[in-house]
Amino acid sequence: MWIGLILAGGLSRRMGRDKAVLVLRGRTLLERAVDLVRAAGGEPVVVGRRRPAGQVAGARQVDEAEGPDGERGPLAALRCGLELAGGRPALALACDLPLLPLDLIGFLMREIRDHDAVVPRCGGLLHVLSAAYAPSCLGAIARHLARGDLSLHGFLDEVRLRIVDEEELEAYGGPGILLNVNTREDLERARRRLAERET
Repeated sequence: MWIGLILAGGLSRRMGRDKAVLVLRGRTLLERAVDLVRAAGGEPVVVGRRRPAGQVAGARQVDEAEGPDGERGPLAALRCGLELAGGRPALALACDLPLLPLDLIGFLMREIRDHDAVVPRCGGLLHVLSAAYAPSCLGAIARHLARGDLSLHGFLDEVRLRIVDEEELEAYGGPGILLNVNTREDLERARRRLAERET
């Protein structure tokens, strides 16, 4: 079974409050992410500062800062999660992506069998927190962290990268499925999209 690393340690500056516990159609964003990983067949692990058990929907928790260098941030979280996965591939999933469809996750996890990283690209941007990673990325990640390079994009130049372009994303609902909930307007946009799906 692959592991789903749900990143929930951000400071939510633009939202002004903890995004992970915002409620969207009856469930928090974090609960939605945990449920999505389970439905796709993965083991959910919430990565970030430890939260009360009631917030993580029964998922295991790990704090990336408990690693050897005490580093925080998405790259340290990915390394921590891949080490925890024990040789299994991992899906890195930001907790603020409520429109990501189940079948896209299945596609990413199938594609990772032949690559080191499988990352969607939309609007010219790599969406590294809705992507699949193999344990073979650990060496490149460690080298970047040792140099003080905390960018989650930087190490991708050193691995076998499979980019999922917008044309391929159309089969799963188009670029809109990668909506990050960063503002109240984004939250309302996600609420409308989910309501449309369910009617």
